[in-house]
Amino acid sequence: MLGKYIGQMVELVYMDRAGHITQRQIRINSVRGGMIRASAGKEGAPRTFLEQGILAWRPVLHKEGKEEIC
Repeated sequence: MLGKYIGQMVELVYMDRAGHITQRQIRINSVRGGMIRASAGKEGAPRTFLEQGILAWRPVLHKEGKEEIC
């Protein structure tokens, strides 16, 4: 699903194992075995997400130095 966006920014709505729902922008580093490894936030903190926890997502497009959500 997200494998074609490796190296790109996406915005996702995610539910963790405890049932907490968050919305964040991440840069996808790899997708393997239902696990997504990504960099999150402005500091690029490493994060791992389970594909099954993704409720919604969309790519973030860059135009003239700005990030735009399509």
